Amino acid sequence: MLALILPLALAFLMFTVGLQLAVADLFATARAPRALLAGLCVQMLVLPALAWILIRLLHLPPDIALGLMIIAICPGGITSNYVSLLAGADVALSTTMTLVTSLAASLTIPALLGLSGIEIGTTSLLRMALVMTAVTAVPLAAGMLVRRSKEARANTIAAAFDRPAKLVFAGIVLATFWQNREALLVHAGETGPAVVMLNVSAVLLALSTRLMRGVSRAQALAIAVETGLQNAAIAIFICTSLLGRAELAVPALIYAVVMNLTALALVASNRAQRQLQDGGIAA
Repeated sequence: MLALILPLALAFLMFTVGLQLAVADLFATARAPRALLAGLCVQMLVLPALAWILIRLLHLPPDIALGLMIIAICPGGITSNYVSLLAGADVALSTTMTLVTSLAASLTIPALLGLSGIEIGTTSLLRMALVMTAVTAVPLAAGMLVRRSKEARANTIAAAFDRPAKLVFAGIVLATFWQNREALLVHAGETGPAVVMLNVSAVLLALSTRLMRGVSRAQALAIAVETGLQNAAIAIFICTSLLGRAELAVPALIYAVVMNLTALALVASNRAQRQLQDGGIAA
């Protein structure tokens, strides 16, 4: 049942994301591309590389290894732009990273899975690319077209869809949790540490982009938010609908919990720093 509903639910989520993305943000960020290139490198190359290293170091079982790689190669999560706003990060950069990684996902996910060398079974990577395009890229582009043609209407629709989209996402996660409750209990001990190490190390490496010339603190924070918050809904869709192996979603389910905790930590830390700075200025 979940495998039938999930494609429609994911398409709805991606359409909602598209309503909030503006091509203008891409052009604005492209004028100073250093931060964007750094962010895309961390999210699309470094994060999968970290997953691959952890898989080898921890000798993870095949199902857990594949599930961890799948969540690592997914685009930014649907809440990343909002979290960037709360954290005081560069929202335009966050939006652009979401746009680029989401549009490219139908190509990058099959390609990175193929390059990882991890056995994915008989599923054709070409079929995966075609289905991913239909379920993610097309709805995302449709939402962006609505915004481009009538921004006011897009804002109204996005506001109306905001709560349903959150409920749909929560429903996807809870239904997958329930379907895989036994696998979660069995594998939580070996999967949990790997997921935490992947998420925390990726966020810390993303924050270190602040050391690069031309990358501001707000931009480094946006890169950290985008890298830490992966699109768990896409990962679950790949595991359950495309690969037909719901047990592969265990790492994505645990990651969905961990990534929100690290996101809250980023928001709280940045707000505390800003309060200290404001207090110092006032004094």
